[in-house]
Amino acid sequence: MSCPRAAAYLVIERHHLGRCLHIFTMVTVLGKDREIPVNFTPGTIITLEPTASSREVPANFSYALGLCNKKGDILLHISLSMARGIVLSDWARRSLGDGWGEECGVDTNYKGRGLLSVKISIHHYLTESKFGRYQILFNGKTIAHFQTRFPGPAKEIGYWLDIPEGPRSWDVEVYEIDDLLPEERLVLGPER
Repeated sequence: MSCPRAAAYLVIERHHLGRCLHIFTMVTVLGKDREIPVNFTPGTIITLEPTASSREVPANFSYALGLCNKKGDILLHISLSMARGIVLSDWARRSLGDGWGEECGVDTNYKGRGLLSVKISIHHYLTESKFGRYQILFNGKTIAHFQTRFPGPAKEIGYWLDIPEGPRSWDVEVYEIDDLLPEERLVLGPER
């Protein structure tokens, strides 16, 4: 997987807490079978939402989103399908086996075609450990916590299709927790 350099911008703006200095990494649209660079470090959140043109309702679908480190390991693999629902895992680029970690099925109210229009948010916990811990939210509600087996941070995000149905593309945004309103930060809760 290649990881072209992302554009970074220093922005000084008015904020709900006063004048703030933020560094933004500009990532916009993630297309089918593509990867885009991100700077997803502890204390940040990434949001993914199907683009407006992607909200058709196919009869069947199976797709996955993955956060990858600079070595090519998949730190977090979120698989969504009509048949299996939501499954979380990770994958080692170099392995004596197939590289896949233990799968974790997620039981939620999001089933079937509802998985095609969900806004996915991933919170990267502030931890001192060398491995990443993520909180996964669908439409602002926590569905799972995931501990990866590999050191991060995530340097790119990919979108893959198992069958040719699923959202055409995703709007992607990465921002710092401090950019959230205080009541929205409460949704993240304490680290578990």
